[in-house]
Amino acid sequence: MESAELANKSEFLAEGEGSSDEMGSTSDQRPLPQIEAKVCDNKVLLRLHCENQRGVLIKILSEVEKLNLAVSNTNVSQFGKNRALDITIIAEMEKEFNLTIKELVRNLQSALQLVN
Repeated sequence: MESAELANKSEFLAEGEGSSDEMGSTSDQRPLPQIEAKVCDNKVLLRLHCENQRGVLIKILSEVEKLNLAVSNTNVSQFGKNRALDITIIAEMEKEFNLTIKELVRNLQSALQLVN
C-alpha cells in the first residue's frame, strides 16, 4: 500500500518515513488544508481536513474526477472549534489515471488554494 500526506506546503510523509508526531508536530498545529492519500490496488483513499468554505466540497470532488478517479463513497463531517471539514473520499482509478500519489496530493492542494 502506497501513501502520502501533505503535512505543510512542501513536506510529504511517505509511509514508513515516520509520523507527524516523530517530527514534533501534531495535526492541530499543522496549517489547513491537510491531505492524506493511500492507494491499495486500484482504489484510492483520500482524507482531507480543510476550512469550511462555500463550494469546497464541490471543488474537491470535481478535481478528483478530473484526475481520472471515479468517486464511490464520500463522507463529510465538521470537526473542531473552527468547524473545519473532515472529508473522506474513496475512489477507483480509471484506466487513464497516471499520477503518483504525491502528484495526486499536490493537485488537490493546488485546487483547494483556488477556493474563495
